[in-house]
Amino acid sequence: MRARCLLVIAAVVALTLGTAQAALADNNATGSVGAVQTGPVGVTPTAGTSQAGATAAASVPVAVGGSGNNTATNSVGAVQAGGGNTSNGSTGSAQVSSVSASPSASGGASGSNASAGVPVTVGGGGTNTASSSTGGVQIGGGNSATGSSGVLQSGSPQASPAAGASIVGEAVSASAPVGGTGSGNSAADSVGAAQVGGSNTVTRSFLEAQSGAATAGTTAGAGDTTTSAPVTVGGGGANSATDSIGAGQVGGGNTATGSVGTVQSGPVGGTPSLASGPTAMGTATAASTPATSASTPASATGAPLPGTRTSEGAPRPNRNTFGATKTPTSGPQKLGQLPFTGLGLLLIVLLGLILVATGLTTRTRTRLSV
Repeated sequence: MRARCLLVIAAVVALTLGTAQAALADNNATGSVGAVQTGPVGVTPTAGTSQAGATAAASVPVAVGGSGNNTATNSVGAVQAGGGNTSNGSTGSAQVSSVSASPSASGGASGSNASAGVPVTVGGGGTNTASSSTGGVQIGGGNSATGSSGVLQSGSPQASPAAGASIVGEAVSASAPVGGTGSGNSAADSVGAAQVGGSNTVTRSFLEAQSGAATAGTTAGAGDTTTSAPVTVGGGGANSATDSIGAGQVGGGNTATGSVGTVQSGPVGGTPSLASGPTAMGTATAASTPATSASTPASATGAPLPGTRTSEGAPRPNRNTFGATKTPTSGPQKLGQLPFTGLGLLLIVLLGLILVATGLTTRTRTRLSV
């Protein structure tokens, strides 16, 4: 019996150690100090409640993906998460593979409901590499930093916030997707470079900011009517800065060499639109019908043509009985207007002041001559 127990314990220990060894095989730290490494991780916290016919729920799933090994060689303070990250002879480098989060919330009560979500992703694949660099931050994959300091590199970010509601049978919704395009950021022998999206290259430069093509599209709808306003910046190509200081490049297809304080942008385009269904068109037609029918009696009675002034309602007598209260009629009334108001009154005042000044000057000269 005791032998069987010992055999079971040995088998469990061997299985545990064998599993742990396989899991740790993806993370390698050689000659490094203070290295933190972890493989792909994911969490999905959720919450919900229901009381007296009202419901509410929320969830915030977050995941750090990536594939391949995390490797830190002769590095200090390297932090690597996800997989496919390499740090060689670097100090204070932080590397994270593709990141995604999809927080959402919903609620409802008495036949009405509403929901909202904000899915966000950064990067989609590739590896992060930092060699002989200091203070580098790489997110999303496809980033490379060599002999650089204070470099921030990020894969293409994507966000699609959206919200919708149904209240008393009427549905409304709105969304505002925003994202960048491109992949692959490279910084060599540079200081203070920030690269977002992809297809960005910095070489021997200082304080550079680069972003790939970006898109944004706001859409809203209510009933049968929808509006949208998509905007794009840039359409493709790469951003390149060499031996430059303080260059800013957005949209792709930009090149700066030996420049100082250069700002470059790809083409910017927008195509706003408005679409309306048959219900909205019918409402607009019905709203314009009363105005058309109201003008018919005036034409039939031989009233003056359009463009002349007319008075609606019953005619007023020219004189009122002494002591009687004057009752306003139902038709539109036009108040009396002074002959000179506004700009005309100002000109008259200035003319009067000039004449007064002229008279005083003439009078003074006459007295002096006498």
